[in-house]
Amino acid sequence: MNWSDASATCRLEWRRSRWLCLALCLLAVASVAALWLSDLPRTWCAAGSVLVLVYAGWLLYLELRRQDCVLSWSGGEAAWQVECNGRTEPLRHVGATLRGSLVVLTLADEAGGTRRYLWWSDTLDVRGRRALRLALRVKETVTPTQPTLAE
Repeated sequence: MNWSDASATCRLEWRRSRWLCLALCLLAVASVAALWLSDLPRTWCAAGSVLVLVYAGWLLYLELRRQDCVLSWSGGEAAWQVECNGRTEPLRHVGATLRGSLVVLTLADEAGGTRRYLWWSDTLDVRGRRALRLALRVKETVTPTQPTLAE
């Protein structure tokens, strides 16, 4: 089936998910509770709790610091364009995972580093998931074999 490049365009806005931040907080609280409910000595529980809370705080800080971006793909052999803070950077497609309302798009920069953009239900609506699903289907028909990071 032939697809036109005009129908393959995809433009998605990425922003921080409140659900992810809430999940990080709940996971930290559950981890601290699990330490105190275990048979570890109190000093180990206290030290572990501090480590868990510091690490969870660090992850939450990193997540809250991330800037909103706009990802766009114009179809064909074009690279994904990521616009953050007025800068546009081309990234190549590595992979995507669509599981219900959770979407993960993995892109690679020229240096070989990967970036993952994760959308939860609160950040990507049904229309955006459908547009991404259609763009990925077109991308698969245009380039049937995806290059790996090792290549």
